[in-house]
Amino acid sequence: MSEELYVEVGVHQGLVLSPLLFVIVVDEITANDREGLLMEILYADDLVLISETLVELKEEIYKWKDTFERKG
Repeated sequence: MSEELYVEVGVHQGLVLSPLLFVIVVDEITANDREGLLMEILYADDLVLISETLVELKEEIYKWKDTFERKG
């Protein structure tokens, strides 16, 4: 039986470790769902999604949303 772990306490805003910790967590959560550079760019605590059409962009947004929801 596996237990899901949830973070109950975060880091203080402005802490220099915040962007690094964010990228480490997002990298681990999305390791199997990323499409790669040029279509998805992670920098500090920002995520940029790039698509050729609005429909493709919406699909990418929902894919990321589902990934994060699955991981809690």
